[in-house]
Amino acid sequence: MASSKYTPSTYHATKNEVGVFTTPGYSDDIKPLWRFKNAEEAKKSAESIWERFERYREKDDFVGMDICRKFIQMGRTRSLRYALRPGGRKYDEKTGKENKRTGKVYDQSKLDGANIYESWLDKCWNDEQYKKAWENWKDGKDNANLKEESKSDGKFTTSKSKIATNTATNAKRSRSESDVSDDEYSEEEDEKPKVKLRKTRKTTSTSTPQKYPKSPENGTPKSRKKSKKS
Repeated sequence: MASSKYTPSTYHATKNEVGVFTTPGYSDDIKPLWRFKNAEEAKKSAESIWERFERYREKDDFVGMDICRKFIQMGRTRSLRYALRPGGRKYDEKTGKENKRTGKVYDQSKLDGANIYESWLDKCWNDEQYKKAWENWKDGKDNANLKEESKSDGKFTTSKSKIATNTATNAKRSRSESDVSDDEYSEEEDEKPKVKLRKTRKTTSTSTPQKYPKSPENGTPKSRKKSKKS
């Protein structure tokens, strides 16, 4: 994959969605195309991302193809989350426990969108060029293909140290869940909320409170003063 800006030592081939938002040079290029608000938006989005996939394939750029596949895959998983969980919340905000799926469909349009994304995900994995590149990259056969900085031709510059710095910087960026709309996703949504348990203070008493018997006449405590002798 001579056109890739990365090597297996700087970008790891995984079947999950790790790095989908934090891979410089690719994430920002593909993210504007990604939507899952409803089935119609999912269809347009998947088709647009697939077109970008084909462009990267023409350039023999594995990382570009892989990030496209991850966005398509994430379109499916996020659509399913909103379709099968109320409000799309995977974890309960108060208890931190996972909201289990019950089989109930809360948003049919998003379920349809998930099915659309799934068909395009299958198309990615069935692409022979991508499959071969994925296996080669996973096995580390393309370690020598790292672009060096060239000031004369103004090409994109990427060194191992720069990639590590950029990736770390992007990974630190966070957004609150209140800023995430139903067609946009933040990786923070996958994190379990931190639930703070209140500590109860133990009160210790050095003396035992004195109890006074109630008067049978009016039900009030008897006076502690001793009556004077006549």
